[in-house]
Amino acid sequence: MSAHIQKWQAEHANYRKLLDLLQTQTATFVRGEEPDYELMADIVYYMTQYPDRYHHPREDAAYSRLLAHDPQAGTLIAELADEHRSIAESGARLAADLGAAAAGAMMPRATLQADVRDYATFLKDHMALEEREMFPRLAASLGADEWFLVDSAIHLAGDPIFGETVQERFKSIHRRIAGQAGCGCNEPTDTACCLE
Repeated sequence: MSAHIQKWQAEHANYRKLLDLLQTQTATFVRGEEPDYELMADIVYYMTQYPDRYHHPREDAAYSRLLAHDPQAGTLIAELADEHRSIAESGARLAADLGAAAAGAMMPRATLQADVRDYATFLKDHMALEEREMFPRLAASLGADEWFLVDSAIHLAGDPIFGETVQERFKSIHRRIAGQAGCGCNEPTDTACCLE
């Protein structure tokens, strides 16, 4: 399997960790306890600022290249592109709702619970479809020159949570995920992390 596909699979695994953490916070909210709205808002902010701006456009660029090799994938490619747009739109709405909740706005618990559940479920299903249907096709079809063109199509920024340097805004998310993983890299003195 190509290094690009392996990297995307690792990114998907990281996104699932974030979605799981988001859903855990929502479960706290449903039990009548106070969730960490700031943490939830930061997770959704990350999802709208990194995957929606860098990961999904790179996938779209690769899928476009795949069409020359696998024209039968056209319908699925169009579906996935539509899903990328829907994910970005629902993520932006959820980010606004969580930002309002963090600022103290009143919101029905059922609304926020449904919004988070729908967003997380849709995104997890989307990633599973890509991994099952598209990643094997990309690995079998695209050569080094085409992957170079995919990489060139989107200027890539460093991942602010799972990259070499964790941005200050996302350190609490990073610590929570590392703590859940039980890896010990959530300590402030550690420089190497199993989440990278």
